[in-house]
Amino acid sequence: MHLALSQFCDVQFSRFSRFLKREKCLCFHCGESMRKDRALMATFQQQQHPVCCHGCLAVLHAIEKNHLVQDYLRSKVDSQQGKDGA
Repeated sequence: MHLALSQFCDVQFSRFSRFLKREKCLCFHCGESMRKDRALMATFQQQQHPVCCHGCLAVLHAIEKNHLVQDYLRSKVDSQQGKDGA
């Protein structure tokens, strides 16, 4: 059975509107924008943070494992202040 054109358009619009409504978030490590439902969750300093890929997840684990958390956080703050000031 073929859908009438109006029914077809309604179905396509519904899919498109659901796509647009998907929540976005930023990767905790690199700041990349991503869909919240696709984010990986990294435990960093006993808190859950969204990350965009396994690379960012590995970086956060390596930072904690090598006791570089304070340097990393300081670097993030400095980087953020540089973006805000530009």
